[in-house]
Amino acid sequence: MPRPPANFGAAYTRFIPRNEMDIAVAGVGVSVILDSSGQNFVSARIALASVGPTPILASAAGNSLAGKPVNDDTIAAAAALASDASTPITDMRGTIAQRKQLINVLTGRMINQAVERARG
Repeated sequence: MPRPPANFGAAYTRFIPRNEMDIAVAGVGVSVILDSSGQNFVSARIALASVGPTPILASAAGNSLAGKPVNDDTIAAAAALASDASTPITDMRGTIAQRKQLINVLTGRMINQAVERARG
């Protein structure tokens, strides 16, 4: 595997409401590259799990971060785009609305965690 570039960070989480069942309700993976100041996104990728028939690369969400400053508004906008990219179903583990909200929250958290890791 090639070594990650400088100022690279990644994070992944999945939401599992009960420990007895290892079935995720939603999952989010994020990778970011920051500029040398650590204050602006160079690029980002956001992937979603368990909210569609297959894993989803939320390209619009990741692309929305490129060239933008690292701040709450930029991250919130990307999280909303990730939620929009999800195509969950309602089942016994949650409704469509709950899962879309969960993707929004988890995406914001994972972007922040990836940024922390990129800053070292």
